[in-house]
Amino acid sequence: ENMEKDSSAKELNVVILGSKSSQKYLVGNIILGTNAFDAVDITSDCEKREGQVCERRVTLVKTPGWLPGYRLCDTPGLFKTEMILGVSLCPPGLHGFILVINAELPFRGVHKKATEEHLHHCFGEKVVWRHVIVLFTFGDALGNKTIEQHIESEGQPLRWLIEKCGRRYHVLDNWSNADNQVTELLEKMEEMVAGNSSFYLSETDDPQPEEDRSEETNQNKDEDTVSFVSYKPHNAIHPGIKHTPFFFFFLENTIGDYTKYYWK
Repeated sequence: ENMEKDSSAKELNVVILGSKSSQKYLVGNIILGTNAFDAVDITSDCEKREGQVCERRVTLVKTPGWLPGYRLCDTPGLFKTEMILGVSLCPPGLHGFILVINAELPFRGVHKKATEEHLHHCFGEKVVWRHVIVLFTFGDALGNKTIEQHIESEGQPLRWLIEKCGRRYHVLDNWSNADNQVTELLEKMEEMVAGNSSFYLSETDDPQPEEDRSEETNQNKDEDTVSFVSYKPHNAIHPGIKHTPFFFFFLENTIGDYTKYYWK
């Protein structure tokens, strides 16, 4: 209700990504300042919560997590589907992704590969990284070590991830009530958004032929609109986008067999 009254407030629409050990729910609760998300990560559905934060209207979508260090092929198709659908819960456009990393746990080559595969599969290799900020949880567990020292000591996989995201990162102390850590995070997000166009789903009601779709993809590969189309509408649409024109999604265990997505 308060969000509806303050139509002049800045908006920030964010999808939260990460493995099941990353504590994504804590990130959402710290940002919104309330127990908005349940302290479990066993659901296969996206969860959407909204709130007024630091004079901003913030929408957070928490996606299902993949098992730490497990490859894309080990993640159930429904989980991958939900990760993709999370973008559609942020109309009219997604401003960015928060990729949550648990600073208490090691980040090795298997974790790098799992992160890379899931983001590339769900959101596209070419542009997704410039819309991502890495957020470390359990910053209080670092003790006297700075986050920069932690990144350096973890080795090449974590350094690769930070570089891939344009050295955009932030750290949260899970048990701190300091408002400035959330304010600084939102400011970093807005700085990232200022250098990007929005990442959003375009409305596609009539799927193009394969050859036309490929040609259009090549002509517009530098833009950040991702369209999802399928060959057949289906009633098993995510409840958050039911009765909306974003896209039809033919729900199957394997996304790639029935659904085509491309950069438009």
